[in-house]
Amino acid sequence: MSRTPVETALTNIRQKSTGSRLQQPLSITINFHPDRLTTKGEPLLLAMAKSGSLKSQFETQTSNGGLTAFKGGERWHWEQRVFDGAYDDAPNKLRPKYGALNYREYPMGASPRFGSSYFKLKPHVFERSTFCYPDSYFNPKDFATSDALSDVVAMATETQADLLDDYIEAHIHGELSLSDDVESLVLDPVYRSTPIEQQALALGVAIKWHSGFKLTIEKMSQFPNYRGQEFVELGKRLAVGGIIDARALGSAVTEQGYDEQAVKKVWHYLARFGYRGKIHHTCT
Repeated sequence: MSRTPVETALTNIRQKSTGSRLQQPLSITINFHPDRLTTKGEPLLLAMAKSGSLKSQFETQTSNGGLTAFKGGERWHWEQRVFDGAYDDAPNKLRPKYGALNYREYPMGASPRFGSSYFKLKPHVFERSTFCYPDSYFNPKDFATSDALSDVVAMATETQADLLDDYIEAHIHGELSLSDDVESLVLDPVYRSTPIEQQALALGVAIKWHSGFKLTIEKMSQFPNYRGQEFVELGKRLAVGGIIDARALGSAVTEQGYDEQAVKKVWHYLARFGYRGKIHHTCT
C-alpha cells in the first residue's frame, strides 16, 4: 500500500532522528500577529474563521519569517531536502505548518519572535509533527519525531540562546483544523474589547490571555545594537505616549502603510524586552 505524503515525510524524519520519547508532555504553539491582513486585504482572523483551518505559507503567501514559500523558493527547496521530496507533488494543504515546541513553557508561546499571540494545539497533533533545532533558516542537522525528541530538547536546553532564538521549530503535517486540532487561542490583552477579540470569538475556540507586551522608548533606546539604531528611531515614530505595544505595531502595518519587514524589527525589540509577565526557564 502506498503511503501518503504526510506518512512519507514522518517516516523520512524518523529515520534521521535519535533520542527517545519525552516523559513530560509538552505543547506545540503557533505564534502570529492576529491583527494582520491577508494578501487580499481581509482581516486574518476572519479569513481563518471562514476556512476553518490554519494554512501553510504556501497557501497564504504570508509569513512572519522569510517569504520564500513558492515552488523553487528557498522554503520549497528546504522542505524538499529535509522531507526527501515527500511534498514535491502533493497539494499545498498537506505541507507542514510551522510552530514551535514549548519546552520552556513560555506563557507568551514558544516563539514570540513570530507574533504577540498564539494558537495552542491539542495533544494529538504532537504525533504528526516533526521538529528541528535550531530554526530551519540555519539549515539544522538535528531532527526528531514525537517519539525521539529527547536529544533535540537536551541540545536546545544546553544552548544559551537569545530569547527570540530559544525555540525548537515544529512542523505540523497535514491539514490543521480549528475545531479538531486547536485547543485555544492566547491573545495579548492589548486586544481586549477590540475588533480583534470579536474576530477571535468567531473562530469557535477557547480564548485566553497572557500578560502582554509593552515597552517604553526609554528602555528600547538602551539596546541600539540589538536590531539597529534605525529601528529604535522607527519605534519612536510608532510609539503612543512613549510606549510601543502589539496594537500600535499592527496599526503601523495595516493602517499607516509602514513596511512590514521594518516593523518586524521593532517587534523584535518589543518581544525581547517588553514582556510584562514572568518567564521561567522550565524544561524537561
